[in-house]
Amino acid sequence: MVSQEYFGQLLRMLEQLCPVSAEFEKALNPLIVLREFGMVKNMLREGEVQQQIWFVVSGLVREVSPSADTASGRTSWFWYEGDFVFAHPGFFAGLPSLVEVEVYAGTVLLELSRVDLSLLIQNFKEGSVLVETLRYRNQAARSAHISDLVNLKHAEMVRRYYQEHKATFLTARAKDIASFLGIKDNGIHRFLRGI
Repeated sequence: MVSQEYFGQLLRMLEQLCPVSAEFEKALNPLIVLREFGMVKNMLREGEVQQQIWFVVSGLVREVSPSADTASGRTSWFWYEGDFVFAHPGFFAGLPSLVEVEVYAGTVLLELSRVDLSLLIQNFKEGSVLVETLRYRNQAARSAHISDLVNLKHAEMVRRYYQEHKATFLTARAKDIASFLGIKDNGIHRFLRGI
């Protein structure tokens, strides 16, 4: 059973996407599964169809895209506390994932199965609104990140990211952050010294 504190955190985030009815809340509660991670874990591999969507209660999750430059892939996205984790693209269409999803140690997630999500969408009018709003916000955030990669100098990119996501530097490997910011592994420390 998921604690009321964690479920309340999920509901507050859903309310930011779309008002939810008491009936929706009552139907959702028993469907949520708590997942806690004591070590790094790969939750989704490239080519698999994601069968759950996750909500980050605390911790950090990263998306790894294949890369010709490195055998371990490139960090293409991070999800933080309050984010919904889903393969982009692929999850909502039920397609094989083009990316991998890795959870860092100490992360707490709430999980909802694809089947249960589909039933919520069918049975509650807010279900489809929540999904479309979630997809829109995710796409907008990714577009903004791509714009930053193209338009900002590395020093500005690291400074801004550090100010907005300082806790990430305590959890993520430096090479993962560098990859996400489009910087060579050994270069990120040089930029951090100036902050």
